[in-house]
Amino acid sequence: MSLSATHVLLEMPREKPEFEAAWLAKAIEAEALWSGAQVDREFHDRVDLLDADGIPDLEAFARETLDELKGQSCAAALELYADGCGMFSREFGLMVRLGFFIHDGTCYRIALPRLLTPQLMRQAAVGLCAVGEDWGDDVFVLTPERQLHMRRKSDAEAWQSRRRAMGRFTVINADP
Repeated sequence: MSLSATHVLLEMPREKPEFEAAWLAKAIEAEALWSGAQVDREFHDRVDLLDADGIPDLEAFARETLDELKGQSCAAALELYADGCGMFSREFGLMVRLGFFIHDGTCYRIALPRLLTPQLMRQAAVGLCAVGEDWGDDVFVLTPERQLHMRRKSDAEAWQSRRRAMGRFTVINADP
C-alpha cells in the first residue's frame, strides 16, 4: 500500500487517572459487545474482513494506546500500518466509529463514548467493512484510512515535537 499520508495524531488529557479508568472501562464494555456480536454467524460473515489477519481486541488496543500516549507525553503520531497487517488501522477505525476518538480538526482526542450498544457495535463494524477497494479476482481490501484524518510522516512528527515542547512548559505565578 502506497500512501503519502500514513500517520494519525492522537492526544489525551494529562494527569487524569479517573478519565483513563473510565475510558478503559468503556473499552472493556466495547470488547464485550464485539465478542458477543461475533457469536452471530451471519454478522461474523458480514464483517469477516475485520479479522482477516487476527481478531480485533478493543480492550488490548485501548490499553496499548494509553500506554503509548503516556510514554510520549500524552501526544503521539502513530503510523496506521506500522504493524504490517493493518490490525491497528482496523481497531482504530472501530474505536473512532464508536466515539472513543474525536477529530478536532487537527488531531484525534481520546473521548468517552456516551452510549455503547450491540446495535452501535454492529453498525460500526459493518460501516468499517464497507470502506475498501476491490483489487479484482474476488479480492476486497479494507481501507479504513479513507475515512480517517491522516498526515504525512514529516508533518506528524513536527506536530508531535510541538506538543511535547508545549507539555514541558510550566505556568509560573507572577504575583508576589
